Formats: sequence, C-alpha cells, structure tokens
Amino acid sequence: MSNPNVFGEKLRQLRKARNLTQRELAERVAARLQREEQRGFDFTYLSKIENSKTPPPSVAVIKQLAEVLEADAYELITLAGKVPPDLRETLKESSEAARAFFRSAFDADLKDEDWKGLLEELKRRNKNP
Repeated sequence: MSNPNVFGEKLRQLRKARNLTQRELAERVAARLQREEQRGFDFTYLSKIENSKTPPPSVAVIKQLAEVLEADAYELITLAGKVPPDLRETLKESSEAARAFFRSAFDADLKDEDWKGLLEELKRRNKNP
C-alpha cells in the first residue's frame, strides 16, 4: 500500500541531503523529462508531493527523481506504492501459484525480519537445487 507521507518525506530528505532547493530539483527533473519527451515538472508539484498534498508521481517521474538524487529508484517506487515495470511484467508472466504467493506474502503484513527470512530461504534453495 502506498503511503504518500513516507514517500514525500523520503524525497525531501534526499533532496536536502544533496543541498538542492525544490526549484533546483524540479528544474533538473523537468530537463530530463523533456529530453524523453514526457510532460513537465515544476517546483509547486514537487512541494505538493513532499507535503503529501498529491499522490506520488508516475514511475517514469520517480525514476528521474531517483537519478537526479542518486537514490535507489526501486526503493522510491516501492515507497510510492507503485510496482516496478519489470516486476509487473514478471507477475503477468508468472503462474497463478506464483501470483497467489506474492498476494499472500503482501497480505500477511510481514515485518522486515520475515522478509529477510524469506529472502534467505530463496537464496538457500537457489544454491541447492
């Protein structure tokens, strides 16, 4: 589930860590989006995102924000409650059992340690086929 407060706060922290104003970040992102022939981006929109006054932007915009902020795009995409495009395709192509596994894992309200345990189990299984 998306939590715009967490996404907006993380974005603000990353921007401040790079000593960028909202206007500077917005201008850099807008320039990148224009090169890719996508819509514009301005500092008023960025302010609304950071203050949770609007839902998180599209995956394409989040990727550009991550690039400018030298941040992990997948982390930001996840915080925004969006599914990374490659994962979306993987899920589409997966069996019903795989999709059911993902749904039940997300519905289980797992804690970080639980996710780490599942990851370790998958790594262990990959080493011992």
